[in-house]
Amino acid sequence: MEPDSEEDGVSGARSRGEAGVIRVLDELVRNQIAAGEVIERPASVVKELVENAVDAGARRVRVDLEEGGLRLVRVTDDGTGMGAPDLARAFAPHATSKLRDAADLDHIASLGFRGEALASIGSVARCAIFSRREDEELGGRVENEGGRLTDPAEAGGPCGTSVEVRDLFFNTPARRRFLKRPSTELARCTDVLQRAALGQLGIGFVLTHDGARVLDVEPEMDLRARVRRAFGADLAESLEQVDARDGTTVLTGLVAPPRFARRDASRQMWFLNGRTLRDRVLVRCLKDAYRGWVLDGRQPVAFLHLAMDPGAVDVNVHPAKAEVRFRDQRRLFGFLVNALREAASRTEMATPGASMLASAAGRGERGAPGQGAITDPGPLPRGSGAAEPLVVREVAGAPPIVDLPGRREEAAPTLAEGGDDLAGPYLTIASTYVARAVPDGFELVDQHALHERVTYEELLADARAGAVEVQGYLVPELVELSAAEVDLLARHAGDLARIGIQLEPFGATTVAVGGVPARLRRPDPAELVRVALGVLESRREAPAAEDLLEDVLHSAACRSSAMAGDDLDPAEIRSLLERARAFDGAPTCPHGRPTRVRFTLADLERAFGRR
Repeated sequence: MEPDSEEDGVSGARSRGEAGVIRVLDELVRNQIAAGEVIERPASVVKELVENAVDAGARRVRVDLEEGGLRLVRVTDDGTGMGAPDLARAFAPHATSKLRDAADLDHIASLGFRGEALASIGSVARCAIFSRREDEELGGRVENEGGRLTDPAEAGGPCGTSVEVRDLFFNTPARRRFLKRPSTELARCTDVLQRAALGQLGIGFVLTHDGARVLDVEPEMDLRARVRRAFGADLAESLEQVDARDGTTVLTGLVAPPRFARRDASRQMWFLNGRTLRDRVLVRCLKDAYRGWVLDGRQPVAFLHLAMDPGAVDVNVHPAKAEVRFRDQRRLFGFLVNALREAASRTEMATPGASMLASAAGRGERGAPGQGAITDPGPLPRGSGAAEPLVVREVAGAPPIVDLPGRREEAAPTLAEGGDDLAGPYLTIASTYVARAVPDGFELVDQHALHERVTYEELLADARAGAVEVQGYLVPELVELSAAEVDLLARHAGDLARIGIQLEPFGATTVAVGGVPARLRRPDPAELVRVALGVLESRREAPAAEDLLEDVLHSAACRSSAMAGDDLDPAEIRSLLERARAFDGAPTCPHGRPTRVRFTLADLERAFGRR
């Protein structure tokens, strides 16, 4: 007969003196379960062992891999090392030198602290540790093969520690089958070490794979030099310094111009007190800092160090320690967004023509197939006007003419000495792009993108100042909607009024639009209402007034700007350029696309083989 309930079954088992079905798992199984949380692949081993090396005070760390880390991961450091008693406890679960009691969890300053990593690794691999302290003539060695440990034995070697991890997951074949090809695992290990090198200034790192050197960073290198070593000079030389403080919280690092944004976040790196993070709050800070400068779906590039009181952040959130919880998140968020946006605004946002020429050269587009080499004419001679601006002349009844430097006619218009006076003439291409001379070359302007950014910034400035000029309608425009949509708009009517959209319910399924922002070109009240609804409905929770303001104005500006194909006369072009100057030239549209591409005389000389 089956027990009436689980409780009755347990009571019955007790009364019959049975052992029961609940068992305490043995230590090896517990460690293998922990390994599933902490050790996912060779890159996880590299991360844990490198963090241990850093915590041990290492000045240099070397990582050797074989077969992407599947066959071997060896991490060697010149840190303090371990004596025989510590070496005997190294593979014990929850054994750590970084915590003493529960109170220490509120003030964690080390990278590791759980005491799980070595026990977890040892349960699923063939491991060995050699370590020697500086004050000892001999060191010790201990081995762990899938949880079977040896006693420490004396061994010779340099000061510091070397940990070998061979044949990861040899005793858990199901886990090993989920690993990728060696090339993929190597890429993940490389990413871990690159992040360590960028996060731990003052420490040198070397990575080898199958005997070949992959990465080499000297201890003396600063952050920019490390970025150059890992990702190349083009990115490193374009980065802008970040240096901001809010009380005991300090933000330093480097941010890239918007044009370096990527589809993935592989070059978006945050370090909190040296710890590498993939935290959602910090990712959101960077996204908001670049808002309007980077295309939707792309990720800004940045390398940022955040130093703060360990008591102000909880790193004991997840076994992998990649997520944290900030105690004063609201204040931190505001500080970071403002500091990052200010730094990003100082980057060179205008798209340089040189990068396009370099891309074309990299694709071999300099000459047609079979075409012989073009003789290099050499640099322009002295006095030929190499540093002078190009000038575009308009001749009645003929296409515009580009005057060569040094061959200008007296009557040709010139640019103001020492600056850009925005003077024409302008060459309009396909009623979409405007070409004009600038002091050191020429630029192409996307009229829609530029007008969109200017309109958006002007609307935003008016709204924030509470000075939006409204174009009222003698007869309100009626827009048919659902009852739920009318209710949603009515609840946010005050916020919409701040940005110049005046509306009120007109029956159960209609709203009456009484006015729209006067700055809008060809305003469509029904479209504005739908834009506002789209913003409100796309958010799971009610947006802040500032977010609503920016999102609605963003869409409104796009729809009311000069479009591709619109013919602008010279006075309208000049006015647009002058309005853009008030916003630092408005280098990108609100979507993040560039508004202009600039070519210098040096770019042209390279393009024509003169340098």
